[in-house]
Amino acid sequence: MYFVGLILFIAFLIFSTLLSGSLVSFIDLASIVVVLGFSFPLLMASGLLSDFLRAFKIMGSRVNVWSMIELNKTELALRLAMKLLLISGLSGTIIGIISIASHLSDMSALLPSIGVALLTLHYSILLVFILLPMQAKVKAMILTMDKDYNNENSTH
Repeated sequence: MYFVGLILFIAFLIFSTLLSGSLVSFIDLASIVVVLGFSFPLLMASGLLSDFLRAFKIMGSRVNVWSMIELNKTELALRLAMKLLLISGLSGTIIGIISIASHLSDMSALLPSIGVALLTLHYSILLVFILLPMQAKVKAMILTMDKDYNNENSTH
């Protein structure tokens, strides 16, 4: 279901983007590089990259084959990734605004430059949207395992 939901999300995103203007104005490779380039290395540095990648396997699985520790680490990695994405998006926007402020002599480029500066934040929010259902599923699996564990211990 996750991947169907993801495809629908992307379709609605593209549709709403087309309604509000040109799709091209929402694409900026430098902004994508900033968001991923700031977030990914820090996720690697945390030592939780493999736990983060496990979330994608979990989303494709119908059965829980992971331990409580693996699920907790996956949930931690997802929370970290979302924080890193939001912080990197905000950092990219701040970098863009500082760059704009240093080149205020060209007023005709001001509004398009602000739009590009905001794209990093937009991209980071979109990526967090994609990760939130993953975090919810992992958290639900943890709660189910907790409940099962508590039920087993209360019957003994």
